[in-house]
Amino acid sequence: MAPSSIASRLSSSQSSLKPLIIYWVIGLVVGLFVLRADIAQVATGFSTGHVISIGVGLLATLVTMVAYDRVSMGGGRSLHLPTLVAFPLLNGLCETILFLASFKLGTALAAPFTTQPLRLFLAGTVTFFAYSGAIHALFWLKILPPHLDKSPAVKNIRRIWIIGLVAVSSIWGWLYFGYQDFWSVVVLHAIFDAGMVYSIRYRLS
Repeated sequence: MAPSSIASRLSSSQSSLKPLIIYWVIGLVVGLFVLRADIAQVATGFSTGHVISIGVGLLATLVTMVAYDRVSMGGGRSLHLPTLVAFPLLNGLCETILFLASFKLGTALAAPFTTQPLRLFLAGTVTFFAYSGAIHALFWLKILPPHLDKSPAVKNIRRIWIIGLVAVSSIWGWLYFGYQDFWSVVVLHAIFDAGMVYSIRYRLS
């Protein structure tokens, strides 16, 4: 067996379904107690601003996905279609709950001190970014196989990718804060996750 194939198998074996299931269950429990009303509400009668926000969010998501594809590596792994379908659906819902719950926490902490929408939005964005950064460093980097290309050749694309991540997260927070639109964020997150699975050839195991 070629060394690359051995490395790929070892990387795949380190990915565990158990911590993912625990993470997703936590998301569902948080959703039940913290975001139940938001989950039950389906946006109707979209305003012009709402539609534009969704469009900008979709564009930012696609650009960031393309940049991510350029700075990531599949490690010789083959595309696993069941994961390409299941992971975006499960993580798109469950992690979005946790993302938006962290955003809601920030607005709740700021509410006793201000009623200005911009300050409330910024407070939610800070706690959302803090949670997102922590969960990626402490959880996702251990779950996902090594996949980022750190070579100087893609340095500029990495910058675009990082800027894209900030833009995407900000728009997700705005959709939730400005329009109480939970489900559009879920869809955008699922699209983003599908791109991740495709780019690094991630496989649930």
